[in-house]
Amino acid sequence: MRREAVIGYLIHLYTASSMIWNLAAAYLLFQGQLNLALLLMLIPVAIDATDGMLARRFKVRERVPTIDGRRMDDVVDYVTFVLMPVLFMLQANMLVQPELLFASLPLLASAFGFSQVDAKLDDEGFFVGFPSYWNVIVLYFYLFGSPAWVNTLIIVLLTVMVFVPTRYIYPTKFPRFRFWNLSACWLSGLALIAALFLEGPARDVLLYLSLIYPIYYTVYSFMLDWKARHSAR
Repeated sequence: MRREAVIGYLIHLYTASSMIWNLAAAYLLFQGQLNLALLLMLIPVAIDATDGMLARRFKVRERVPTIDGRRMDDVVDYVTFVLMPVLFMLQANMLVQPELLFASLPLLASAFGFSQVDAKLDDEGFFVGFPSYWNVIVLYFYLFGSPAWVNTLIIVLLTVMVFVPTRYIYPTKFPRFRFWNLSACWLSGLALIAALFLEGPARDVLLYLSLIYPIYYTVYSFMLDWKARHSAR
């Protein structure tokens, strides 16, 4: 096998390794080790944030043309961003009864969301419809200890938003303020990880600081979507 192909396969293996991390997280989840399970669930998120850049840098599509990296990425993302958070919600009793019904909503909605032809506007740097950040939502449910009825209401609302064709920033591809977007995203994630293992005022401070980027992300995405719709008239 040529050296160029080996590099391509190694990058695909890096992407596929997310499934192993998810399996380990599921094992810990079923053992009741919720904090460690959440920590492992964040590793595939970090892989997802970096594998695309590696693939473009090393031109993996040309090195290994027989493997569709984008299809692999979709499979891994569905497990990472949808299935694992749903399992966590069930194990942590985060939803009201019938919890299986409400837990199925993200699974069904994201199956349609991932299958949309225009789910991503790569040239413009947007997702279309709520981009299945269920793991982030579940992490905040857990850290804030929000009541089950609030969690369920938010899950229902975001399920609907999957089907509403609103633009959301694609952090690794959105051209404007890319350094700020990626840096703030990483800092927010690190604050959440630290909050998993802290108690008292320090945890609260980190939690509220971590919310700055998600709030900015949502507001800025809606502003850009409104601007795009207005200019299209």
